[in-house]
Amino acid sequence: MVAATGLAAVAQARTTSTLERLADALTPAARPSTFAAGSTYTLCFVPDGPSCQDMLIDAIHNTRRKLLIQAYSFTNVHIAKAVADAHQRGVDVRVIVDKSQVSERYTSATFLKNAGIPVVIDTKPAIAHNKVMVFDDQAVFTGSFNFTKSAEQRNAENGMLIRGDAAVVRAYTENWRTRFEQSSAY
Repeated sequence: MVAATGLAAVAQARTTSTLERLADALTPAARPSTFAAGSTYTLCFVPDGPSCQDMLIDAIHNTRRKLLIQAYSFTNVHIAKAVADAHQRGVDVRVIVDKSQVSERYTSATFLKNAGIPVVIDTKPAIAHNKVMVFDDQAVFTGSFNFTKSAEQRNAENGMLIRGDAAVVRAYTENWRTRFEQSSAY
């Protein structure tokens, strides 16, 4: 009986181990990475540090080819104007917003769409809570900072602009494409 119990425990352990490996294969786990050699990052913390709004506007002004945006809430007039200006100077700008922006009284999504910029709604998840910009396939902004006036003037927020790390840029660009493919027209 003891041998049978031992065999049952071994079989249970193997089954559990196999199921865990299958689950890991189906659900990618977050893995730590190091930043690429020579990459840099710039931080912003509002209200007690450098302005996230100013950092974003500067990065948008320096964008020459492509700007990808994911926004949960996008109502900041200054950031929206910088995005529209980038589009006017020939930058390929594309925007994904959360479905809450459809019912917002004021949203930059309408302003950007009227400026000729493709805007889509990420309708699949309960909340598309991303706050991301990818600049010229060279840099990524991410953090808690919504692209809103309140985020800049009333909230405690943070952001990070990472430059020169191809793996980080690729990961955020691939996620942007995945979300874009599942989105609906605004």
